[in-house]
Amino acid sequence: MTKKIIRNYATFMLLEGLALSFFFGTYQLFLLEKGLSLLEINLLNCGFMIANFLLEIPTGAIADFFGRKRSVIIGLWIYALSFFLYFLSQNFWQFLVAEIIGAVAITCISGALEALVVDSLNHYGYDGKLETIFRRGEIRSLGVIVGAVIGSFVGQINLAWPWLLSSLAYVFLAIASNYFFYEDYFIKPEKIKFGLEPMKKIAKESIVYGLKNRPLMFVVAFSAILSLAVQPVNMYWPIAFKNIFDVQTKYMGLIFAAIVISAYVGSQFSKVWQKKIKCQKNAIFFSQIITLLGILGACFFSRLPLFLAFFLIHEFGRGLFNPLSRAYINENIESKNRATVLSFESMVVKAGAGAGLILSGLIADNFGILNSWLISALILVIGIFIFWRKNGTKN
Repeated sequence: MTKKIIRNYATFMLLEGLALSFFFGTYQLFLLEKGLSLLEINLLNCGFMIANFLLEIPTGAIADFFGRKRSVIIGLWIYALSFFLYFLSQNFWQFLVAEIIGAVAITCISGALEALVVDSLNHYGYDGKLETIFRRGEIRSLGVIVGAVIGSFVGQINLAWPWLLSSLAYVFLAIASNYFFYEDYFIKPEKIKFGLEPMKKIAKESIVYGLKNRPLMFVVAFSAILSLAVQPVNMYWPIAFKNIFDVQTKYMGLIFAAIVISAYVGSQFSKVWQKKIKCQKNAIFFSQIITLLGILGACFFSRLPLFLAFFLIHEFGRGLFNPLSRAYINENIESKNRATVLSFESMVVKAGAGAGLILSGLIADNFGILNSWLISALILVIGIFIFWRKNGTKN
C-alpha cells in the first residue's frame, strides 16, 4: 500500500505542476492585453499574498477538522474556479477576486497535502525516509516546464486560453484525486480552532528568539531584502522580452523552462560554492553578487542572446541562494523553535515581496521596466554591503 501511496503522490505532483503552469509564460502579457498597468499587475499579486497570509492558519484548521483529503480536493475545485474566472475577467477588480479565490485554493492544499501523504504512510507502516518521498515529488518541475511550453504556444493563438486549460486540468485533477489518496483512518475532532492568536504567538516568540540569535535574524532579513529586490525581474521578464526584443508569445514557455533549469543548476552548485567561500554567512551574501551581475548585465546589453544569458545568470544566482540560506537557517534553530521561526521567516519574506511589488510597480509605470531592474540591483548592492559589514568574516 505504501508503494501505491508514493506512486500516486508523484503522479499527482506531476499533473498538478502541469495544470498550474499553462499560463506561467503568458500571465503578465494577458493582463497587459486586458489594459492593466504594470502597478496594477503587481497589486494583484499583493492581493494574493495578503489573502494567502491571512488564510494559511484558518484553512489549516479546516483541514484538521474535516480531513486533509477533503481539504485538498476542495482546494483543487476552487483552483479550477479561480482560473475559469481569470479566463472570463476583463478588469482589475474581477482579476483581484480571481486571485483571492486562488489564494483560498492554495492554502487549502499547501499544508494539507504534505500532512495527508505523511499520515497515510505512517498509518500503513512506512519506515523509510521522508526525504526520499518528497524528492519523488520534485517531478512536479517537469510538469511545470511542459505546461509552460504548451501554454505559451496556445497563448500565441489567444492569451486567455491557457487559463481555460488550467481550469479544465484542475477539474480533472479534483476528480482523479478521489482515487489518488486514502484517508479512511481519519477521525474528526470535536472542536475546530480559529482566530489570530496563532499568528500573534508566532510573531512574538520569533522576535524574542531573534533578539537572542542575531546572526540568524540577519540572514532572515537578507532573505526579505532579496525578495523585495527581485520582484521587478520576477514580474516583468515576459514584457521585457516581448517589448524590447519582439519575442513571440509562443517562445515564452521555452524561456520559462530555461529559468527553471538555471535555478536548478544553481541550487546544485551550492555545495561547491560553500566549500570555496568557507564562511557560511559570507557564502550566502556573496552568492547574490551573481544575481546582481545578472540583473546589471541584462540592463546594459541590448542584444537578445546577451540579455537572455545575463537574465539566466541572475536565475542561477537565486537558485544558488535558496539551499545555502535554508541550510543556515535550519542549522541555527533549536528543534523546539523550528516551526515558529520558519513560519515567521515566511511571513517576513512575503512582506518583503509585497513591498517590492508595490515599489517596482510604481517605478516601472513611471520610469520603465529596465529602470525598475536597475533600482532592484541598487537595493541588492546596498543589502549585500550592509549585511556583509554587519557580519564581518565570522561564521
